[in-house]
Amino acid sequence: MSFLKYSNTAEKTIHVNLDLYIDSFKNKIQERLRNFEAQSEIQNDTITFKRMVRNTTHSGQNKIEAMKLVREGLIRIERVDTTKIRIVWEVKLDALLFLSISVGLVIGLLALFASSMILISMLIELLFSSIMYFIGCSIVKSQIDKIVATGH
Repeated sequence: MSFLKYSNTAEKTIHVNLDLYIDSFKNKIQERLRNFEAQSEIQNDTITFKRMVRNTTHSGQNKIEAMKLVREGLIRIERVDTTKIRIVWEVKLDALLFLSISVGLVIGLLALFASSMILISMLIELLFSSIMYFIGCSIVKSQIDKIVATGH
């Protein structure tokens, strides 16, 4: 797994008309992405989506919008043979990486002021950045896997 991208694949055997199943799958995924407040576009057998961060007048809503981790990605359907398809999905994690490093820096600076030891604050910064990144990865993984699972 790359640090800037989460990707996964699944293969499924289809017992009905393959074209009808793929069209139905794309419609279900697009509807789920719409409920997820993401803009989606279908090109051939690839669904690309982007979740825009909105700036509103309500300051609390702005903070919530900025913390949304699943922002951009794609879901691709590949025909393996006449009865089998492969579903590939990818999500960019650059926003998650930025947020986890930012949280680590803030906590590292607080540790520096509390202990006045640079090495300890750097270790705390690295530890908290790593923890935030892996927690965020598990959240992103569960969200995108849930979206793809609704299409099956």
